[in-house]
Amino acid sequence: MTINSDESNIISIPGLIRNKIYKKLFFAKEGLTIEKTLSFDPSIFIAADDICSFRFGVNWIRGYKFVFGRQYIIQIQDQDNKIVSIKLNSYYQIRRKAYLQIWSDIFNQLWNNYFVNTFNYYFELYSVKQVFDLTGVKFHPFGISWDNQSLFWNEIALSNYKTYFMIHHRDDLKKIRRISFKNDWNAFILQCLLKKIIEEHDSYRTDPA
Repeated sequence: MTINSDESNIISIPGLIRNKIYKKLFFAKEGLTIEKTLSFDPSIFIAADDICSFRFGVNWIRGYKFVFGRQYIIQIQDQDNKIVSIKLNSYYQIRRKAYLQIWSDIFNQLWNNYFVNTFNYYFELYSVKQVFDLTGVKFHPFGISWDNQSLFWNEIALSNYKTYFMIHHRDDLKKIRRISFKNDWNAFILQCLLKKIIEEHDSYRTDPA
């Protein structure tokens, strides 16, 4: 399949030691192509319509007594629950900054090309008061629920951190749910959706009558 993609939608990943490019990612309207430039393995193509979930994080690479590296990882899941993992391994700080930037660039390309549409889809469901589930959190016309907990829209608060965030009651911290960007699919979409809804309801309360 021919993918139309300009240079701004191509991310090249250099090897850890040598500057040779060992992998290229092509982000296009049709979908995502992952090409292994130093391998005879066929390219991986995921059609845009099949891309449904993602998660991301950093794993520490540990030795017997100390941490000696980092693994920057992004995982993409398709409609058939197949998972494609993109891993950037930095040892002894070699290419640490470069891989961190590439990891961030991949995230931004995924969001701008595919997942912002998923966010808009869920926000539209919320706007028309449709019941749906996102990352284990159920959305209702009145608010959200999970397990045996529920919160009205005006009760929801978020505590945001680098690797996870907490959904909780504004006053009662016993009603709380932790969401991990690395372990929970589409956690970032859930965070963005809740932020937008909370801002919307806060503006209702502060607007003059």
